[in-house]
Amino acid sequence: MGKLVASVDDDVKARAAALYESMGVSLSTAVNIFLRQSLVDNGFPFRPRRYEGVRLLPTEETSSVMVEAEAKELGLIPDDAVECRTGDEICEHLRGLRERAR
Repeated sequence: MGKLVASVDDDVKARAAALYESMGVSLSTAVNIFLRQSLVDNGFPFRPRRYEGVRLLPTEETSSVMVEAEAKELGLIPDDAVECRTGDEICEHLRGLRERAR
């Protein structure tokens, strides 16, 4: 697989990475999807337009979460998050916490 190097504003990259990670894909995968869809559509996979709207900026809470996630990724703070993918896993984790608290 080839590498692609692109210059992107740091803020745009961080916000896009957070968006796609919330959808379960990496930024690299999202770019790959964009390029593949461009080939299918024989051009942009959307209609390019002049900007005329309100730019959405992350809230203070979102910015804080993004900074915390990056700090965990860089190993600056411990990542003690528990991954639960199903309701059963969540219940099992909560039962374990309850048992330890006794």
